Formats: sequence, C-alpha cells, structure tokens
Amino acid sequence: MLENYTIDGFENIQYQGYHALRKIEDSLSRLFTLYGYQPISTPTFESYDLYAAENSIPSDDLFKLVDHRGRVLALKPDATLPVTRMAAINHQDPETTVKLFYRTNIYRNFGASEMVKKELTQMGIEYFGSRSPECDGEIIALAIESLITSGIDDVQIDLGHVGFINHLLEELSLSELQKNQLFRFIEHKNIGDIDDFIARNDIEPRIAKILRRLPKLYGDPADVFARMETLCVNPKMEAVVTELKAIYDHLKAIGCGSRISFDLGFTNQMNYYSGIIFKGYIGGWGQSVLSGGRYDHLSAKFGIDRPACGFGLDLLTMMDYLEQRRLLPEADNARAVLLYAASVKAEAYALGKRLRGAGIPTELFVLREDAHTQATRLKKNALYKNARFYLVDDSGQFCLTAGDKIPTDSIFTKEVH
Repeated sequence: MLENYTIDGFENIQYQGYHALRKIEDSLSRLFTLYGYQPISTPTFESYDLYAAENSIPSDDLFKLVDHRGRVLALKPDATLPVTRMAAINHQDPETTVKLFYRTNIYRNFGASEMVKKELTQMGIEYFGSRSPECDGEIIALAIESLITSGIDDVQIDLGHVGFINHLLEELSLSELQKNQLFRFIEHKNIGDIDDFIARNDIEPRIAKILRRLPKLYGDPADVFARMETLCVNPKMEAVVTELKAIYDHLKAIGCGSRISFDLGFTNQMNYYSGIIFKGYIGGWGQSVLSGGRYDHLSAKFGIDRPACGFGLDLLTMMDYLEQRRLLPEADNARAVLLYAASVKAEAYALGKRLRGAGIPTELFVLREDAHTQATRLKKNALYKNARFYLVDDSGQFCLTAGDKIPTDSIFTKEVH
C-alpha cells in the first residue's frame, strides 16, 4: 500500500543519513568560507526559457509547470545558470571578483531506469572575474579538497578542454547535429562509429587521423601533452595546450599534481562550457561525483561580460560511496532520557528544562512499566544507541537505571558531562 505513494527517482533521508549529510555540508561550508566564498541560495523554480535558450538539457528532461499568469516554469535542473544570473544582477561591474558557494537540489526528469536519481543534492562553488590559471587551479584544488574533507582520500580528477575538439572541428563544415554525434562517439570511445562517421562525411585524411586518436588522448599529463602537440592543426589548438600546461604547472606547485590525469576525449552536456572541463572520481566508484569547468561567455547572456569557473558536487552519490565503505560520519546520539514516576512529573520536567539549558538534549517518558524494562525497550531503537537513561522517582532522588540514587541537584557534576 505504501508503495503507491513512492515516486521513482526521489529519496527519503532518515535521521542517520541526515545527520551525516548535515556534518558533510557544514564541513564543506567551512572549507569554502575559508577560501573566501560567500553562501547564496537561488529559487527552486526558474523560468523555463532560461534553460530552453541554452539548449543543453532536453525539454523532456525538465519538470515543467505553468503559473497563474501563464508563464512556464521549470524545477531547477542546473545550479550554474541561476547562480550566474544572480551574480550578474547583484554585481554589475564586470571587473568585480565574485566568489560564491551554494547548497541546492536540482531536478532532472530522466526517462531512463527507475533507479536513476531525479532529485540531486549539490554543493558547489562559482568563481567570477578571472581567466587566470590560478583561478582554474583553485577550483580544481577545492574540488579535490572537498572530497578529502568529506573523508575520502582516493581522489582522481580527469581534466579536459572543450576547445581542443571544437577548434579541430572548425577545420570541417559540420552541422550542430553532426558535431554532437561525433562528440558522443569520441566520448564513448567508439572507434567503429567514428570510422563510419568519417566515411559518411568524407572527412579529409589529415583530420580523420586526428579524430581516430582523440578517444585515446588520455592518461599521464606529460604523455598527453606530448601527443596533443602532434595533433594541433591551428594556433587555437596550440593555445589550448599552452593553457592546460599553465594550469597543470600551478596544480603541481600547490601539491595537487599527482591527483590529475587528462582526458581530452570527454565532453559535458551543458554547452555553456568554454574552456577546461573536469570530473572527479573516488576509489573504484564507476561514476563521477563532481564535475565542473570554465564558462567565460555565460554571464554575458545576462548583460555582464565576466569570465567564470566552478564545480558542483553530488552529495548523495558521495554519501552512497561513504556508506558502502562505512566511512559516513556517525551521528552523535548522546542524550539524557529521564524516566519519571507520574507523581513527580513537575519535578522531572523542571529537571529536563535545566538539562536542556545546559545544552544537553533531554527526553522525558512517564513510567509505564519497570524502569529497566522500559529503558531496554527504548534502547532497541537506534535513536537511543548512545543515550544515558535516568530514573526520577518520588523520593526526590535521581539515579541511573542501573546505578545508585543521587540528589537531583548534583546531576551536573556527577552524572551528565
């Protein structure tokens, strides 16, 4: 019967997971604040046109509704667009540096497997106002630090650049549809499909040879750089190599070089990216837990021409990883539980008030049976795993359910710390 009220793709988070999620969020908030990022929040709903104009997310993947004025709204499917809009509205000097962080839910109406999450909980940062390799390096370094801070040490970043493929394709006359097909073949490393595409579209041999090599353009940075240099056919591609070298040199200088590998064959669904793109992987986990990149032209769509770089971290996917490896931060369930006789209700509630005033979470239950039996029954609930049980009886004394009575006025010094 309860299954009738369950929606595929959406999760309930119980107290155990919620406490862990809050600890992770608090830890990340402290980290981002230490680097100068300011917290913000954007609406759950956005104008449908905001996303339709970008043509990044298929219309069928949006949750849509119509408001009372006939405007089409969408549940927010992406965090970067709304944050960029907010930054443009509130910081209109294009020379201003703006560093923001957020925690939000985004929604994608995937029509695929019912196991695909349709509500994603993200935290991320956006850095507006700099095109420097130091800016890109800070974003990537913070992506790494975000995972380490959350208790994960086995972190790897795959770094790419949308410009390398795009500048190569400038040598060809392809439609957007053809380009998107080719991007998919390269990202999925489908050599056979790439060969068929080359044959169907009569690609010149010089470019065809490079296209066949792109899916294999990944691995150790030094090796990838050497191969990239042999594939450049125009100055723009050469500039991409120079840019990536500067970013990698910065990452090595700040101690992050060993966590970086390159993959020049992957793309990103969001077509607003204009430079570096990256994904973060942990352990042997098959899917990425974070992604980001540079989007220098997006802010101009809101009237402020300002470069930017950022990333978003999928918190619930990361928590799945932590839970499977028993790495989730444990909830602190320490609390006092007062079991009291009905005849001393007033005294028990006054004592509970004193304990809460001292910062001790305190619950009260009237005695319905033997105190030891009632305490044992409550302890079966995981909520009371770390609770300390006390009995308040009609003698005016206060005692542990398995200990000696003590005067209630000595509770703070003798029993609860």
